[in-house]
Amino acid sequence: MAKKPEKDTKSELEERVWNAIAAFEQILEAMPNDRESLDALANAYEQVGDHTRAKDYLVRLGNAIIQDRDVEAGKGILEKVEIYAEHDENAKQILTKLNEFLASQKESVVAAKAESQAKFAKSGSSDIRLTFNMADELSFAWNLLEAGEITQEEYSSVVQDLTEMSASDSNATISVLHVLEARAFKSLEKIVGFVSRECLTPIISLSSFEMQPSVVSLLPMDFIVRRGAIVFELLGTNALVVIMNPYNKQLRQDIEAAVGRKCHFFMALSSDFDQAINKVVQASVAKK
Repeated sequence: MAKKPEKDTKSELEERVWNAIAAFEQILEAMPNDRESLDALANAYEQVGDHTRAKDYLVRLGNAIIQDRDVEAGKGILEKVEIYAEHDENAKQILTKLNEFLASQKESVVAAKAESQAKFAKSGSSDIRLTFNMADELSFAWNLLEAGEITQEEYSSVVQDLTEMSASDSNATISVLHVLEARAFKSLEKIVGFVSRECLTPIISLSSFEMQPSVVSLLPMDFIVRRGAIVFELLGTNALVVIMNPYNKQLRQDIEAAVGRKCHFFMALSSDFDQAINKVVQASVAKK
């Protein structure tokens, strides 16, 4: 685990970077090959001038990318690896592996792309992530800390809970709002109000809506649960969507691409969100 220098002569920005480093290294203790964390740490250590650690995490990231057979991600880090490879043997070795991997994948790129497109054929989208991304929720928690809505101690507790939730096999939505409500956080209502105002995302109660299967199914259930978003109503040709992380701009873009409609976004309590999902699942089971 990274240790912040004892004599704190760092700028406020560097202080934030060190806090982020500690959070991401905590994630890696539970998920050693988490690519988002490896990438974030490589960049963070570069920012604080520790190029040795930056290189080490970049090498680990390269190995994880090869293991996942992710061609685009491999291309994305190639240039940075080349810089370190000029002076480091480990970086040189991973550069060789990356080049060999990318060369071996050239002939299968078209087939891989077709397979990726098939994953979202139902929603008409071809390249949208279904999985939870810890970095998105850490960013949410960090925004709350910076705004003074939670303390440093509370932030650390949220990060720990997020880490434990992501390491479990439970098929449940992982979000900062879920953590805060599960902890019966005393200022939850105030925080939800703050986020709503800052992100211009109104708060609604999902229990007031019928949750029609034809509407909810505009997003696959895996997407709904893992990324914390649900379409709850249509307004003409537009979709009304609740999201658990209003700060996540990429999530908003992915939802609009997936449903093929203009979307209007809202917030809800995590318990309200979970109950809406359960209502949809129970209705689906009853039909069978």
